Amino acid sequence: MSKLRITRRYLRWRSGIALSIVLAAAITAMWVALIGRDTVATRNQNTASVDTLLLSLSEMSMAFQELRMAPVSQRGKNSSAHVRRAAHAAEEAAERISQERTLKTFSPEGQSILRRDAMNPLLELEDVLFLAEVAVDPRQNMTDVARAAGMAGDLSMRLLPIFNRIKQAERAAAQEAADTQVAYGIFALVITMVGVGLAARFVLLPMERFVIRAQSEIEHNQRKAEAASEAKSMFLATMSHEIRTPLNGVLGLADVLTGTPLDKEQGRMVAMIKSSGQALLQLINDVLDLAKIEAGKVELSYEAFDVQALCQETAELFSGQAAQKGVTLTVHAAPNEAGWFVHSAPQALRQVLANLVGNAVKFTEQGTIELHLEDVAPSQGEERRLRIAVKDDGIGIAPNALERIFDQFEQADSSTTTQFGGTGLGLSIVQRMSEALGGHVRVESALNEGSEFILELPVGTAQQEVVVPTQHETVHFGKRVLVADDNRVNQVVARKILETLGCEVSFAANGLEAVDRAANWNPDLILMDVRMPMMDGLQATRAIRADTRHKAALVPIVGLSANAQTEHREAASEAGMSGYVQKPVTRSALKTELLRHWPAVTHEQEDGAWA
Repeated sequence: MSKLRITRRYLRWRSGIALSIVLAAAITAMWVALIGRDTVATRNQNTASVDTLLLSLSEMSMAFQELRMAPVSQRGKNSSAHVRRAAHAAEEAAERISQERTLKTFSPEGQSILRRDAMNPLLELEDVLFLAEVAVDPRQNMTDVARAAGMAGDLSMRLLPIFNRIKQAERAAAQEAADTQVAYGIFALVITMVGVGLAARFVLLPMERFVIRAQSEIEHNQRKAEAASEAKSMFLATMSHEIRTPLNGVLGLADVLTGTPLDKEQGRMVAMIKSSGQALLQLINDVLDLAKIEAGKVELSYEAFDVQALCQETAELFSGQAAQKGVTLTVHAAPNEAGWFVHSAPQALRQVLANLVGNAVKFTEQGTIELHLEDVAPSQGEERRLRIAVKDDGIGIAPNALERIFDQFEQADSSTTTQFGGTGLGLSIVQRMSEALGGHVRVESALNEGSEFILELPVGTAQQEVVVPTQHETVHFGKRVLVADDNRVNQVVARKILETLGCEVSFAANGLEAVDRAANWNPDLILMDVRMPMMDGLQATRAIRADTRHKAALVPIVGLSANAQTEHREAASEAGMSGYVQKPVTRSALKTELLRHWPAVTHEQEDGAWA
């Protein structure tokens, strides 16, 4: 795009030139057409005036003959009336023709006849009109009337061929003007076509080529961006699996060590290992979440839930960290007739609140943190809206940093990264996730006076479900579980967790071994890692399902993967997997999945993890 320089100013300049050329051509064509039209109109007017004179002279000639023959008879009286009427029309026509500006519009031949000195037709016409007045004057005696009528009749007969000659000259001139008008019209059309051609050749076509090139470059860049985004997604998915595998091995072994006899120092070091691993895992999750949001692949699961309980659970999650600092963390819900059981996406909202409350705890050294929940008064016809505000007495945000606080990898002050840690991804995820929920988030803050993050989002009111509490018991499945995983550390963690659940465990290091062990060992359930060497989990699942000779073709196969997007779940289901668990796999999640296949077994809540 930098080479093309397609700007609004450029397009307006080009369009202005094109319009100017077409407008100039149109004005020229109109001017030429008007010139020809005026000439034709003038010729026609001159011809009409001469026609009037010829008609009047003809009528007067016939009437003069009647007056000369019988001036006192009834026919003579009628002839006098005809003379008066014809003389009046002839006088008006003669007045128009005799004007100098009208004479100049006659053809050269017509002007030569009308301007000649000897036998000037206009002067002779004046004589005819004078004699006509004498002939129709009732005060004149019959002799004078007859004599005047005879002289006027002879003079009229002599003028008829002269004016007829003028008429023929004007008709010829009018025809010539009409032909010229046609030529002018053709010339005007040619001018217009030339103008349009020039506009198209030097303006429109080059501009069209520029626009097409710009569009092609945009599409090319868009394809490159989509390919880069896809490559980034694949890279992040691969790195997610490769990082989570050893990381969750560390977390799983640390969790297993927690259940073994340890002295105080060893327990403290194991706790530090788990805390550091969880921090790294959260960073990986933030990067992946942001990548999914940017790619438009964020998945929201809508359901009915208690939003007040969700806020309380989030506060309790960080209550230990707040208590260590001496910070008070409280939740306040405004009185509400509709209740706090709503319909929205609880997991996405939980992630937003966790980031906001986690930041408040991180940047508050003393004082209080308050989480306020209230309804926003909706306008007529609008759906219900919630406002959730997280207010703290922390370090606050400088005014110049408020505009960029929601940008990726940004923090209000670079020194806060050194003092408090963090990557600056949390608030970016908060903003993007809030928009995905149909809401928005804003911040009000002053340096050293604390901050308040305010989230508003639309929700639907749901009917509260009555949950009957159940009594949990220690679980003991007594099942044979085949674990297909190429990571040795994960195998150790898997054995420890599954054996505490009363399961007999066997392992396969790749897809080929998994197919063989499934056929020969007859497991009750298979935990299949999706990414393995030689044959991946999807291929191994298809192979097991295809071999109907063995019992394993019908056993549940649960996929394990760090990828949990819809397309990955659909791929696992199409391959024949009957379940799908996202890594890291906690003990609670694993027990839930096993109970889905054997629901008669009850369980207790006890967390651990492996990948």
